[in-house]
Amino acid sequence: MESRIMILHLRVILPISNRSFRNPKVFPSFSGRDRGKTMGFVVTSLIFTVIGILASLCTRVFCNSGPSTNLFLVTLVITATVCCWMMWAIVYLAQMKPLIVPILTDGE
Repeated sequence: MESRIMILHLRVILPISNRSFRNPKVFPSFSGRDRGKTMGFVVTSLIFTVIGILASLCTRVFCNSGPSTNLFLVTLVITATVCCWMMWAIVYLAQMKPLIVPILTDGE
């Protein structure tokens, strides 16, 4: 009885039909062919992390001007690495789950 009240309460807050939980288009699982896409995201994110760490170390070694200048340069390198990763991640995820699906006609 208590679980039925809770489900009723959730339905009032979030009106979702029971079919949407079984519909893979609404709640996709990361099994099968989507697992490779997720793995590609993780591997490329690790590559960006390694590149950021190497670039920060190179900045500390080759541009050794003073403590405040070193901190500023390392901050710039880390910010540039994070911005490049975010741009890549947004483009990658937009291709993985597009918002607009092409509508095919009968001839295609």
